[in-house]
Amino acid sequence: MTGPRPTNRRLLDVAIDHFGRRGLEGASTRAIARDAETPMSSITYHFGGKQGLYLAAADHIAAGIGDMIRPAETAWEAEAVSDAEAARAVLHGIVARAADMLNSERTAPFARFIVREQADPTEAFRGIYEKTMGPMIDTVSRLLRIVSGNRLDAQQARLRTMTIVGQILVFRVARAAALAATGWPAIGVQETGAIKQVLAENLDAILDRIAVGNEP
Repeated sequence: MTGPRPTNRRLLDVAIDHFGRRGLEGASTRAIARDAETPMSSITYHFGGKQGLYLAAADHIAAGIGDMIRPAETAWEAEAVSDAEAARAVLHGIVARAADMLNSERTAPFARFIVREQADPTEAFRGIYEKTMGPMIDTVSRLLRIVSGNRLDAQQARLRTMTIVGQILVFRVARAAALAATGWPAIGVQETGAIKQVLAENLDAILDRIAVGNEP
């Protein structure tokens, strides 16, 4: 599918930053147009106004996340995984890829936008969830059930999935707290490597616990 034209892409990138910092009501389309170096009329012409721009920004976020995870899409196809060891390997790949993605500076404005939508969900959040977050949660849940020999029911698998996702997300949505707790000035390649190591150990602990024969 063809993405937005360069001018619209710039406008959407700026809009995501403004909406993430100020919310839908607080953001100014005049300021967005100014910072995107485009006429105000382009917002009305291409998006129909602020609400349309907001929803298009959410779609742009979903597309951006999709671009970042696409290299791992083949490995993420849980339907093609039938044994516990293969499922474990795919899960490790997913967690590592998600950690890299969330610690990329590109996702900082995405995170601010999504966090606002988490607090007060709108149609924009539903679109992001259905296109990116939901499919990933479905995939991880299916893989966890494979590791457990299907002893986990759907709800148990989803609860565990959210704990796995949550410990990755915290380094993006609670970045200030993470930096204060670790004493790091920033999260770069070395710090991301340290995070990924702990995430892998935590994932193994969960998988060992639910593996066939290990969980009562």
